[in-house]
Amino acid sequence: MKKNICYLLFTILIAGIIPGCSKNNDAAPVPIAPILKEIVFPNENDVIPGKEATILGKGFSKEDKIFIEADNGMLEVEVTGATNDYIRFIVPAESGGLYTVTVERAGKQTTLDGELSVPFIVVLENVVMPASGVQQGATVKIEGEGFQDGDILQLTAAFYPEGKTYNIPVTITAKGISFLLPTGAYGANNAIITRGEKKTNLGTIGIEVNAGDELGGGIVYYTESNKVHGFIVSKTNTGTPEEQFGPAVALSGAAGTGKSLGSGKVNTAKLIDKMNAFRQNNSSWNTKKSAAEMCNELSITAGDDTYTDWFLPSQEELIEIFKVKNMLWDKGAGMPANNYWSSSEGDGDAAGWSAFYVNFYEPENIVSGNSDKEGWKIGIRAIRSF
Repeated sequence: MKKNICYLLFTILIAGIIPGCSKNNDAAPVPIAPILKEIVFPNENDVIPGKEATILGKGFSKEDKIFIEADNGMLEVEVTGATNDYIRFIVPAESGGLYTVTVERAGKQTTLDGELSVPFIVVLENVVMPASGVQQGATVKIEGEGFQDGDILQLTAAFYPEGKTYNIPVTITAKGISFLLPTGAYGANNAIITRGEKKTNLGTIGIEVNAGDELGGGIVYYTESNKVHGFIVSKTNTGTPEEQFGPAVALSGAAGTGKSLGSGKVNTAKLIDKMNAFRQNNSSWNTKKSAAEMCNELSITAGDDTYTDWFLPSQEELIEIFKVKNMLWDKGAGMPANNYWSSSEGDGDAAGWSAFYVNFYEPENIVSGNSDKEGWKIGIRAIRSF
């Protein structure tokens, strides 16, 4: 009996001296940082400033908070929903770039592996572009929501000289924006709204042109029905009045060119490739340039702009020049009486040794045939497209 009493007293003593030896069911659990696995950030194309984004993973909770951090500091964002498998939140409207993401739960934080990539875009809604072409120098209106004072509209096009961009201040209207088209802008342009580092492509604005307009280093001589696509002819001939087309070769050496409108640029590229291959095994043209090469190497400066995208017109493109040759004379870009090379090779077996020309001696009748590439020496006039 004495032994049992001593044991009991010893147990009580130990429990009183050593904390934790007695069981306390009311003790609060110690918080730990969220354990989050299999994290998948959204693709940049799926992220829009001001809109909801989703991060996938395992271990999220509805009690979680989200903070995003860049060089300019950390910002808490609005969480719109969370389960064990994902968390959704609102991307700040003014954000852009790469952000680290931190999840907080019960005061403890975990920084996720990876980064949130937010595109540098201007968020606009219900944008309505002009339904048809607009006149050069006109005031243009674009409807939409989200435009701000200070926004700049950029106009760009592949046929403008490299680096050429029109930067246009816009005026905020009740329905969107308005702006004045700058002198020199023409054809189908990409319209981009810019705000600081952010940009958003609004779509295409078609600026109409007319045959006879002096643009793009030459004279517009042909337009499609919408007047925003067409061809520009150089004001002067390239080379001398007597130039060879190129080497006369077997059918196997033909470039495989076309005659139609729109094929001249491709024809020229094909002919240049064939010339490069020809020179590898033949020295006869090492010191001479073909008609296609002469057009391709042409550079014309008009005002502050230099145009280098000239090519040898196809047969049909050259015929269209013939149709308006009187107008070209009136514009100071007449073509002296001569035969002129096209970039269209002869038909069938003639494709290797001949190419089509157009006769500009004729007053009215369209005369076009094919002749020896190397034996004939005639004129060259370059064009460019828009």
